[in-house]
Amino acid sequence: MAAVKNIYRRVLQVLAQQPVRQASAVGSAVSGQIDVRSFDDVPGPRGVGIWPIIGTLMLYKPFTHFTAATSHELVDSLFDKYGPLVKLRLGKVSVLVSDPKDMETVFRNEGRYPFRPAIDLTSIYEKRKGLKGSLSSVNGEEWQALRTPLNRRLMKPDSASYYIEAQNAVADDFVNILGTEEKCPEDLLDVFFRFASESIGVVTFNTRLGFLDKRCTEDPMTSEFLSATKDLFRQLHKSLCGESIAHTFYRNKTY
Repeated sequence: MAAVKNIYRRVLQVLAQQPVRQASAVGSAVSGQIDVRSFDDVPGPRGVGIWPIIGTLMLYKPFTHFTAATSHELVDSLFDKYGPLVKLRLGKVSVLVSDPKDMETVFRNEGRYPFRPAIDLTSIYEKRKGLKGSLSSVNGEEWQALRTPLNRRLMKPDSASYYIEAQNAVADDFVNILGTEEKCPEDLLDVFFRFASESIGVVTFNTRLGFLDKRCTEDPMTSEFLSATKDLFRQLHKSLCGESIAHTFYRNKTY
């Protein structure tokens, strides 16, 4: 209960600094007492803008100039319009927080089982394939059971030292490519993607995957792996921002 009150107090402090039309949306403090209003009063799009499915579609083209690729610009515009706390529907109803102090308040009051909304595409895939929930798609005690063994290794202060030598080698290869090869912006995007994939591979698989080798793109298996990974992230992004909704009910181009 104390954690909830702390979050409410911080929310009210933030809203009190906004213009009057926004500050009155959630609550006010009178004689030290917090007058808590409903969740419906949090600033954000109203009317059809909060409807299931339709509310999400209304945020993007042709209703606005935003696309899935410019979702970050959409979020910035919402903060400019409504303030540092915004409620909207991105697939599901969400509250976006922009102030680092508010983020800290949320994280510090999550308790033993922090809640992380899963990307529904991941959950649907696991359900259709009959797989157990993964670390990124479960919460509560199930999440803690998966996370605890990782904490013993990854949460130690010196955990990063195990990978410094290998990561330095990856970084050297990356810098060498940037310094010796002429790349257009589109090519640079691919190089950064391969660098990220190689760095993650060092930790995940404890080996170099060869994504920064000069001839890696000529290898069919490597090219297919990178292409499939890029496509995966595109579909996850569509699912996350609400651009694809039908996959929740039946198989479509997204999944």
